[in-house]
Amino acid sequence: MALPTLSADQIEDIYVSTFNVKLPEVIDNVYASNPTLAILNAEERIILQGGKEIEQALIYAKLPGGSYARGDTFDTSRKNTKTAFIVPWKLHYVNLTIDGMDDLQNAGAAAAFDYAELKAQEAELTCKDNLGSELYGNSGDNAGKALHGFEEWVDDGTNFSPIAGITRDTTDVGTAAKSVYDATGGSLTIPVLQTQFGTATIENERPTLIATTQTLWNALYNRMQPVQRIPSGPGFDYLARMGFDTLEFNRARVIVDSHIDSGRLYGINLKYVKLVVHAARNFVLRGWMPTSNKDERINQLLWSGNLVVGGPRFCLQMRGLTA
Repeated sequence: MALPTLSADQIEDIYVSTFNVKLPEVIDNVYASNPTLAILNAEERIILQGGKEIEQALIYAKLPGGSYARGDTFDTSRKNTKTAFIVPWKLHYVNLTIDGMDDLQNAGAAAAFDYAELKAQEAELTCKDNLGSELYGNSGDNAGKALHGFEEWVDDGTNFSPIAGITRDTTDVGTAAKSVYDATGGSLTIPVLQTQFGTATIENERPTLIATTQTLWNALYNRMQPVQRIPSGPGFDYLARMGFDTLEFNRARVIVDSHIDSGRLYGINLKYVKLVVHAARNFVLRGWMPTSNKDERINQLLWSGNLVVGGPRFCLQMRGLTA
């Protein structure tokens, strides 16, 4: 026997209940949608918090200290050694519109459930792509409304002089906000990558993630393949389980992220990276609302947050690379 036709109120209840059930799954799938987000999520670098703005401390100098002999006086002067990046909250939405005719054509209970689930999947796919793109973009994208992405954070002032309230100049503070940046370009070889990797390394502080395009990843694979072993252990196993291929370079994971511009490679020290998400806007539905002049109902999935890199000095960016 066919299922009875549902009223508009019953369909509305199905939409609401289905989206509420699907929302945690949508959030999980978005944060595991590409290798960079998956790593941030798995290593608990996605942080929920609130506040007027996002502040990230930056240490740019050392405290007074050193060797001394009998009778020497200590330098007890007060010295400023740290400041903070001030990062604004960025807002993001995905719109959901259901036409009145779609309500009529999906009036059966099973059809209404299927349609509501389909709209949830559409929202998930849109969030995945949008956040993935902004993660490697910059705040100038989309009229200044996008995230402060790695393109902006991992720079030496060549393309982005001020970053989160700090100007990249020759002062101690400005220097600490600079990354290793190389736009020489040319063929991506192991010695070329090693030079920049070494420049971004101080003692045991170094890039722990290398992200690039499929073309450049292939070039590294071909050059490393004779001595490459399948990397395993912490930081590698969960990526393999999610279907992401990795290489290992100086103990750093090398991954492909489809959102990275052609010819670019990023080396990132994840210890200093956080994707800060506002606790009140971690993919929150506004609620279904009828429009005033059309036979339709709308909803928005809302997100707010920003990317913070507290140690740009231990990151690198290379541009103009070829295979």
